[in-house]
Amino acid sequence: MSNMNYHVFESSEQVVQALAKSLKEYSELGRPVHISLSGGSTPSQLFAYLSGSEFALSIQWQNLHFWWGDERCVAPDNEQSNYGQAKALLFDHISIPAENIHRIRGEDFAAMEAIRFAEEMMTVIPEKDGTPEFDWILLGMGTDGHTASLFPGQTNYETTEVAAIAAHPETRQLRVTQTAHLLANAKRITYLVLGASKASVIKEIADNAPAAQTYPAANVSSTAGTTEWFLDSEAAKELAQGEK
Repeated sequence: MSNMNYHVFESSEQVVQALAKSLKEYSELGRPVHISLSGGSTPSQLFAYLSGSEFALSIQWQNLHFWWGDERCVAPDNEQSNYGQAKALLFDHISIPAENIHRIRGEDFAAMEAIRFAEEMMTVIPEKDGTPEFDWILLGMGTDGHTASLFPGQTNYETTEVAAIAAHPETRQLRVTQTAHLLANAKRITYLVLGASKASVIKEIADNAPAAQTYPAANVSSTAGTTEWFLDSEAAKELAQGEK
């Protein structure tokens, strides 16, 4: 990770504030901006913060288009739905055009939804080198080094498809996910990694340890744009002082 752009924050609140400021700046570009969201606790904190602060009114939501990096194959009212989480915490509380929200339809047949979602991205998002080019992609990372629904030992780094079906390695729950190929085409990728449970994985990635070579989060980065890591102090605690 020594050749990567990463930032250590004292708290998750500081991470959320930095993300909110970026969203506001993107909304002021005066054009459609395509942003891919992740699930998890940090995005949920971001959504709650946005809806309960001055950002709810100051962000020009009509310019922002929201997509998802992956989605569990559940209905939108299921508590495991990434879209459902964002809707309840943010979208129900702001003024944003319905057509700016591009959810993955987790309740539909996974194989067909992966095709439909891919077609929507190809149609709506401006392309670069024949692949949709997101302005900003937010990604999390699991303790196994997975990101989106790209899991160790299951991720196809060679495919040129932009959406795929994945199964959680333990529960076998089906998901629809963006591919490594699509993620790498983004202008900006921000990994959000918080908490002590991720510290050892962050250390392995920083040290280019052999185990890290199997982690999708260590292998997926923007080809021509920016890749950055937002860490809180707990996630960064095993890094050498000079690395922080």
